[in-house]
Amino acid sequence: MPKIITTDIGLEVKDLVEVFPESDVEAKELKNSLLNDNLVRGKFISEDGNVALIMVEIVRDIEGTELKEGLENIVEPLKGQTLQLHYFGMPLITAEISEGSWDTMKLAIIAAIIILLVLYFCFRSFRGVFLPIIVAMLASFWVLGFVASTGKTVTMMISAMPVLMISLATAYGIHFISRYYEERHTLESIKAVNRTIRHIFIPILMSALTTMAGFLSLTAAIVRPMTEFGIFSTMGIFFAFVLATFLLGSFFTIFPPAKIHEKFSHEANDVITRLLRLIGQSILQKKKVFLISVLIIVVISVALGTRVTTESSIESRLGKDNKIVKTMNYFNEKFGGTDFLYVYIESNNVKNPYVLRQMKKIGDYAKTFPSLGEPSSITDFLVQLNDAMESKNIIPAQEEKIDNLWFFAGDNEYITNMIGDNDEDTLLQVRTKEMASSALEQAIEQMEEFINRIPKKVSTIEFSEVNEEAKAEYYAYLVDEIISSLKAKGIKMENQEELREGLIKISGTPGSEFEKDTEEFINEILTVSLLEIEDLGIDSSDLVPILTDYIREKKSQDDLLKELMETTELIEDDAIYLQEVLEDSRKIVQEREKVRFAQTETEKLIGENLNDEEKDILWYLMDKVVYLPDDNGDIEVSFQLTGIPVINDKINNSLFRGQIKSIIAAFFAVSIMLVLQFGSLLVGLFAMIPITLTIITAFGIMGLLNIDLNIGTIMVASIAIGAGIDYTIHYISRYKNELRKRSKIEAMKITLTGTGRAIVFNSIAVAAGLFVLGFSDFGMMAVFGKLIGSVMLLSVIYTLILLPILLNNIKFKEEAKKK
Repeated sequence: MPKIITTDIGLEVKDLVEVFPESDVEAKELKNSLLNDNLVRGKFISEDGNVALIMVEIVRDIEGTELKEGLENIVEPLKGQTLQLHYFGMPLITAEISEGSWDTMKLAIIAAIIILLVLYFCFRSFRGVFLPIIVAMLASFWVLGFVASTGKTVTMMISAMPVLMISLATAYGIHFISRYYEERHTLESIKAVNRTIRHIFIPILMSALTTMAGFLSLTAAIVRPMTEFGIFSTMGIFFAFVLATFLLGSFFTIFPPAKIHEKFSHEANDVITRLLRLIGQSILQKKKVFLISVLIIVVISVALGTRVTTESSIESRLGKDNKIVKTMNYFNEKFGGTDFLYVYIESNNVKNPYVLRQMKKIGDYAKTFPSLGEPSSITDFLVQLNDAMESKNIIPAQEEKIDNLWFFAGDNEYITNMIGDNDEDTLLQVRTKEMASSALEQAIEQMEEFINRIPKKVSTIEFSEVNEEAKAEYYAYLVDEIISSLKAKGIKMENQEELREGLIKISGTPGSEFEKDTEEFINEILTVSLLEIEDLGIDSSDLVPILTDYIREKKSQDDLLKELMETTELIEDDAIYLQEVLEDSRKIVQEREKVRFAQTETEKLIGENLNDEEKDILWYLMDKVVYLPDDNGDIEVSFQLTGIPVINDKINNSLFRGQIKSIIAAFFAVSIMLVLQFGSLLVGLFAMIPITLTIITAFGIMGLLNIDLNIGTIMVASIAIGAGIDYTIHYISRYKNELRKRSKIEAMKITLTGTGRAIVFNSIAVAAGLFVLGFSDFGMMAVFGKLIGSVMLLSVIYTLILLPILLNNIKFKEEAKKK
């Protein structure tokens, strides 16, 4: 890291710290020095001076846990009186997420216990309590075993699978046992098993297939963890289906229960049965009230759903209380970012002034975004060095001046390493306050648009080689560069064209037109010449009347030389030297006045004052070189935006697009299955209404509770379509069976109190298990669990309320068979 030092003989560029302090006084001096260095403050030393940043480059692939242990072994013995140490970076984040994933998997135990309690409430028997959970746990163990056999690591997505499998797979066991108990009231065990399988096999199969379709639709995503999650979850559902139908059938054949609880009879009078009867009666009596209520809820949900925003930030995924997020926020507070956005620059010469100015402009533009922090590039060093030499915070336009600045860098390793071989490439890095977020995505998109507008090929035009008439057309290019540079700093220009015309006029006006005969103007000339004047042993105050008279009376240079020789008694050579110095200083001050005038005019038109950096951009008016866009130009440059945030941005965009496709695919796949199963297009479409309204309501809830749409929450729709439709399948299958021997009203009542009971038990058990994910350390998984659990409950409500009304308006072929 370089440090620019002003000495009596000029400037020096040294290493930032050549000798480490050995006392508190020296340490304090070093701290103050670093805080006054723009190359360091806010980038490697926090603004308050209390935190230092050490960046480590990884030269080989290494596991995050191993990396952290290695760093701790090196750093801990050397930390001395350091109060706190924070380790941060993508490998370490990956390690933290892996550890947290194992904790999420352990929630499966809590989910199993809660589901056991729900099952006890539902069945009040050993078989009813443990058989469904055994089926679910076996399915979960099988799929996790398969994951392990493939050598896959536990990701955040896979960590949710045990809870998900135990919750969803329990449903098949609940439906089987509930129907078996219902049949067992009137039949012996073998016949009850046969009738149960005959009536429940197809509904369970279709439920499994639709759920599998929902999970398989996740493979539309290009991200491997989500694809793997979809595939492995599909396998788990398949295992659960096989176990629920064949294992439970075999078990009840060999070990039939001696007695069945009375509440599984149609004549039962328990709380659940009474509630279901009440729903049936209310639907018959107040159909319009229910339909209007549902319509109102849906309309409100649609309105609230429009408030849902996409957010893919780390905080959105992990939660604000997550350890990783807290560390990230700490780095944001101290250094304005945790990761870097890179602009990779290639050119036939990246030291060219045009290339360097565009780099500076890109860095300035990046600072206008709240999601981005301080930029860093070779231009920081060159601007700071030019400011020390000429008091101008800009990149000079002449190549010889750049070469002069570069000469001071010498062999400073930090500076030379920032430029690639043969001066053909370099990097601009910008801190990002997030690794991924909507604000960052927008910043990246606008950065790319800004970069694309920069001319990639230009020609160099030297004003010294152009006649006065031709110069006028080139002034517009200087002014356009000034305006684009000011706009890159976030300055708004309502009168841009007027400003452009004014600056072009100023640019073409000779510096002598801005000369003044004021005392301030004269003193500034003498201040610029002070060192040379003192070297000649002259008091600058003695030159004030000579210089004032010379300027006011517009005397010739010969007159000035004569007066200098007479007044100062200098020999002719020294007098000529002093005259040249004063003339050069006069031109410098004229240029300063020209720039000040341009500043005043600019501030009038934009309606705000320019800061020091913005003022110095107006020095471009004094450039002796202009760069013109030219497809055959001698300078060629390319800019490529890259880095982890860019990769994340592209992945997130692909994910959302993939998830939209997966939702559509799941919807159509399930619809086709339902049409084929029920043999009716109308029934298939009616069957999709409850789950469609469920998803709409879920989005309304998200809007009401300000839940962001991220990778986790957008999966809910795909999974809900597949899993939530199960209730509809079981209800319609039972309803059609009952229609063969009963009227529509009686069929509805039997379906509600029979299959409806299993559906209620199922939804409570599944939701209870999924809500356990709400205790996950990962915010995304916690919200996912709560949402999918809520969706399952909503699906039951819509199914039990809407389907009886909808199906009552359809003419089924089963009715004809009954007659």
